Amino acid sequence: MSKKSLFPTGGSLLIYPPFADPTWPYVSLPTLKAYLGRRGILVTVRDLNVEAFSVLTAKSTIDEWQQQLSARFQALNSQDSLILSEQMEYRRVAEALPLFQDFAALMTVMRDERSFYDRAAYSAGRDGIEDIFRIMEAVYFPFRFNCNRADHLVSPWDFNLLDSYITNRISPLDRFYRSQLAELEPPGFVGISLTFVSQIPETFYLCRLLRKAFPNCFLMLGGACADLMVRHGSPEVVEQILGYVDAIGMQEGEKTLEQLLSLLAEGLPDQRQLLTIPNLITRDKISGIIHRGASSVLDLAESAAPDYSDLDLKLYLAPSPMLLYSPTRGCYWNKCSFCGYGFNQSAAHAYREIPVQQAVADLRALQERFGVANFYFSCDVLSPDYAFRLAQEILDSGLEIYWSTDLRIEAAYTSERCRLLYRAGLRAVAFGVESCSQAVLRLMHKGITPERVRSVNRSFHQAGISTAWMTFLGHPGEGFKEAKTTLDLLSAERKVVDQFIVGTFGLTPGSRIACQPEEFGIDSIYFTAGDVFRLFPLYTVPTAGTTINDRQSAQLDAQIDDLSSRYQLDHYPWAGAISTHHSFLYLLRYGQRVFAKAWPLPAKRKMKAGSGKKIRSRFPLTELRRREEQFMGQYLEEALQLDQDAGQGRSRVAGAKDGTGVTTGLTPLCFDHFQEALARKCGGNKR
Repeated sequence: MSKKSLFPTGGSLLIYPPFADPTWPYVSLPTLKAYLGRRGILVTVRDLNVEAFSVLTAKSTIDEWQQQLSARFQALNSQDSLILSEQMEYRRVAEALPLFQDFAALMTVMRDERSFYDRAAYSAGRDGIEDIFRIMEAVYFPFRFNCNRADHLVSPWDFNLLDSYITNRISPLDRFYRSQLAELEPPGFVGISLTFVSQIPETFYLCRLLRKAFPNCFLMLGGACADLMVRHGSPEVVEQILGYVDAIGMQEGEKTLEQLLSLLAEGLPDQRQLLTIPNLITRDKISGIIHRGASSVLDLAESAAPDYSDLDLKLYLAPSPMLLYSPTRGCYWNKCSFCGYGFNQSAAHAYREIPVQQAVADLRALQERFGVANFYFSCDVLSPDYAFRLAQEILDSGLEIYWSTDLRIEAAYTSERCRLLYRAGLRAVAFGVESCSQAVLRLMHKGITPERVRSVNRSFHQAGISTAWMTFLGHPGEGFKEAKTTLDLLSAERKVVDQFIVGTFGLTPGSRIACQPEEFGIDSIYFTAGDVFRLFPLYTVPTAGTTINDRQSAQLDAQIDDLSSRYQLDHYPWAGAISTHHSFLYLLRYGQRVFAKAWPLPAKRKMKAGSGKKIRSRFPLTELRRREEQFMGQYLEEALQLDQDAGQGRSRVAGAKDGTGVTTGLTPLCFDHFQEALARKCGGNKR
């Protein structure tokens, strides 16, 4: 903690929790630190996510897991029979035991420039790190973890599941947290940035530990995911969240923290004072009434270059640093059917820009202070006009950097303009193409055409800028013909598309589709009982509506597989995924087509003498997998059945401008329901 502090008894701490991308520091908390620091308010940023990675790959951790799994395997393997839950655990343990190796060496591969750019060494390192997560799935069964996942085998996070996770000290980082808190000077304020869904369990875990360790500390929750949970959750959910923290920050945090920390410096503020703070949700300790401060957004001319000084950039899993910078906020288009921006109409979603001269000065300051040349512009989109003015300012100022970002397909991106962007350092761009069917693009309100997608993409590619297409199938109203059109155009343009992804449509709370489902042929929107935060809406369409049958679905899958086999694609955050640190470094080293051809498979790892014993499984793993899949299939068929009465009829969700959008009923899927179903099955299921 900094010795200079607003608090006589401790400082202000901002925490970025696990589990998230460990290859670069996220931009939100350094941005807040810089803004507050410019106003004389000192805060310390801790990236517990990247620190956790060092803990999870430490030799002591790995050795403990190996001993634990070996003992568990022997105990289960010595039994004459196993109930289903034991079978599920047994298979994971048996499959995990042969995976142990020197994982610390893999961290070295990711940080060593020579090894990192050796594709075979990189692939082996990447696979080894993925093996860590497979081991964790066995150690912490029935929970799963990776760089963008921390979840239960089947149940979404509700308060019962969170309480079980916390009370039983299940977190892989429990001892790490406790040791860190034991060494920490009691802070006066702690804010936790819950940015991604994968950070939910560790965020609430930390809240509980912090409250116990520092009962007088003011705890606050913020971040994009927290905003969604509160925006779409019920008042009861908000009340339960406020059982973990003193306040919740909505939307942007600069003005909120500036006022809150100034008040806290003078002593704990009363409720009347808290009501004056914008974007802040609190609960009156006497009446129990929940209060929401006025909505406020920042004039980006008041922003400051992110301050990463509290973070050790050498900890991140990359051979050289790449920093995130957000020159804009919001989306200037704001019309897409599937996006939560347009119909939420929060002022925080209004498109705003940092003046280009200020942005270039920020980038130069970051380059000089932290010795970086590579940047990812972490924002929803840059308008063409802003992109061109920023590029020209970069050139005029003599700033030498490389950068990547997301852009919208626009006619303004001519060949000449793309060459300007290249000269200014743009080396990779991701486009939200979504669909290549004109009919579906109209449904989406994208405002683009397939021909424009082709021409703009070619302009960027021919300028030397790597292009990535982000597409998805399954938008309401899309049929087989339209879906195939997207894949056909991707295939036709393969030589000028450097990366791509074909995802599956998921309904977003607050989107036009969620708020006006009838416009898109949706009968009803509903949730699972365990999705108390209302993050994953489900929906039904008329039986006679546009559908894709099993044969057509298999044909589309085969076409995607064939196209994917011609690329080196991967999932977040590895090289081959779109808009990742590792992908950008590979593009800089090997050029824009580095992922346009499949890499050779890494050689199979040879077991060192004495590094592991051959696993002799008493129970057949293939059969155990089959039984689990059979049970899960049957369970989900039951658990996802819509109960028309469970949701108390029609209730508001995911509001549009007027708060509309309706849900009908719930499905029973939740932690308690799954536990009961598993217990019933285990009651008569032995082998």
